[in-house]
Amino acid sequence: MELLNRFDFFNPEVMRNPYPYFAEMREKAPLHYDAKMQAHVLTRYEDVSYVLKNPALFSSAMVRIAGRLQKENSKDLELGEVDSLLTTDPPVHTRLRGKVNRSFTPKQINALEPRVRELSRALVAEMTAGPEFEFMSGLASPLPVTIIAEMLGVDISRRRDFKRWSDSIANSGNATLQSGKTPEDVVRNAKEMLAYMTEVAEARRREPRGDLISLLVQENEGQEALTPEEVNSFAILLLLAGNETTTNLLGNALTALIRHPEEYEWLRRDPSLAACAAVAEETLRYDSPVVTVVRRTTQEVELSGGKVPADTTLFALVSAANRDPRKFPNPERFDPRRDTAGLMSFGHGIHFCLGAPLARLEAPVALQELMARTPRLGFSPRQPEHIDYGASFALRGPRALWLQKN
Repeated sequence: MELLNRFDFFNPEVMRNPYPYFAEMREKAPLHYDAKMQAHVLTRYEDVSYVLKNPALFSSAMVRIAGRLQKENSKDLELGEVDSLLTTDPPVHTRLRGKVNRSFTPKQINALEPRVRELSRALVAEMTAGPEFEFMSGLASPLPVTIIAEMLGVDISRRRDFKRWSDSIANSGNATLQSGKTPEDVVRNAKEMLAYMTEVAEARRREPRGDLISLLVQENEGQEALTPEEVNSFAILLLLAGNETTTNLLGNALTALIRHPEEYEWLRRDPSLAACAAVAEETLRYDSPVVTVVRRTTQEVELSGGKVPADTTLFALVSAANRDPRKFPNPERFDPRRDTAGLMSFGHGIHFCLGAPLARLEAPVALQELMARTPRLGFSPRQPEHIDYGASFALRGPRALWLQKN
C-alpha cells in the first residue's frame, strides 16, 4: 500500500496524476478514512453509484464546509449558507430545480447550437492565427463562460471578471481546508461577484428581459420567485459551473488526444460531430472535470464491508469510479469508441448536473470547429512537462495548455 500511504488531496504529485492512487485505493482500501479531510473516501463504482442514488441516506444539505468557514471568518460573506442546488435536499432542492429546469431542457439547449458554433468558429480562428497558442484562454474558457453569461443575461464585457471570480472561488478549497480560513483574495472576489449579481437581479426585477435571471426573479406559472439570496446563489453557481466544467472537459480532451496519437488520428479521419461527441464522453470517463462529490450520512450505513457512522462526511470519487474495471473494462485506456454508459462525471439522480446537456453540446462543437481549422496539434515547447492542474481537489483541468500546429 505504498501509494495509499502517500495519498494526500493536497499533494501536487497526486493532483498531477491521481489515478494510480485511486487504483490502489479501489483494490486495497475501497472505504478509506482520510484523517486530514476528516472524511471517508469511496473509489469503487458500486459504492459511488449507491451514494448518488440515495439522497435520503447521503445528504447534500448537511455539507456546508466552505459555507461554515466563510461564516466564521467573514461575517458579512455567507454564500455557502444560502440554499442552492448543490447544498439542499428535497423538498427545497425540488423547488429550486423546478424553477430552472425548463431553461435546460434538451430542446432549449439544442436551440443554442448555432450560437455555440458561431462563437467556437470565431474563437478558433482568432486563437490559431499564429503557429502556437494557449488553448485554455483562447477557447476552453471563453466559450462556455460567454454562453452561460448570455443565458443569464449578464454583461459579456465582464467576461474577464467572471473568469477571475470563478477561478478564485473554484480553486480556494485546498487553501481554505488546510488553513481553516478563507483566503483574503477569495473573500474579495466573492464579494465583487455577489455585488454584481445583486445589481443585475435588482435590474431584472424592475425591467424583466428574456433571460434566465429575469425568469428567476419573477413569479410565473404558479411558481414563486426565488429570494434575492437564492437568485445570487444560483447565478453564481451557474457562472462557476459554466466556466469550469466545459473548460476542464475541453482541456482534458486535448491533453488526452495529444497523448494518444492513434485516437487522435482516428478523429482526424472522421471529425464528425458524432466522433467529437464520442471523444468528449470518453474524456468525461477517462479524465473527469469533476473529481469528487461530497455527501454526509444521515444514519449509519455499510459500504464496501465497513460501517460509516451517521453524520459523517463522504467523498465519493466519481473520477475513480469512472476507472473501475468492474464497470469499464481496460479503464486505463483512452478509447472514444467504448461504451461509456453509466459514467459518473455529472452525478446521478436528483443531483444530476443541470448543465450536463450544455457541456455535451459545447465540447463536441468546439472540438469539431478546432479540427476543421487545425487538425494536427501538439504540445508547444512553451508547455511545461508537468501540466498545472490548479489548487482544487474537487475539479480537474489544465490551468494553461500551450499548443502548436504540427
